[in-house]
Amino acid sequence: MEIRNFNLLIVGVGGQGVISAIQILTKAALFDNYKVRTAETHGMAQRGGSVASFLRFGSGIEGPLIAKGNCQVVLAFEASEAVRYFNYADSNTFIFINNKIIVPPTVHSMDMEYPNIENIQKFLHQISSNIFLVNGHEEALKLGNPRTLNVLMLGVLLGSGKLPISREAIEKSMMVLIPKKYQKINEIAFKKGIEKGKFIISEIK
Repeated sequence: MEIRNFNLLIVGVGGQGVISAIQILTKAALFDNYKVRTAETHGMAQRGGSVASFLRFGSGIEGPLIAKGNCQVVLAFEASEAVRYFNYADSNTFIFINNKIIVPPTVHSMDMEYPNIENIQKFLHQISSNIFLVNGHEEALKLGNPRTLNVLMLGVLLGSGKLPISREAIEKSMMVLIPKKYQKINEIAFKKGIEKGKFIISEIK
């Protein structure tokens, strides 16, 4: 089936590999012969600031910017960032969220309230019923390397069946972009993510 316009948003905080993840998907989409456009916004990425990367691909893609309410998928590596970018989703959007919250230091220092997972989930359910929590950080720790979170979450997305990019293209892209000494652990993380994505979707069928 021809894909004319697929819009994907990946969000998180600095150090979680948001930009690396979008680079992997961008190259994979090119391997699958899609027309591709990307854009990103980020603050103090190296200090835990908000990071968002946009990917558009398909035969009818022109500009890199995604209109509000027009994402087919939002992939959040940090839970509260899904709330920050909620207006890119609509009732048809699938939102996959790593259930770990990283509270900014300013919140602690100013004694501010910060949303918990339950509140985040409740808020997002007002927008879409397709909200899926993933214990991605915990699974990455089990693998012995928390930096595999981004690839694990890409696996979840692919396993869910909501990403029209081939597994072969993503794996090829990973081999090109990930340094050789980290390829094996990321390959394992990707496979683990695929398994989790398939399980998540099977639970709602």
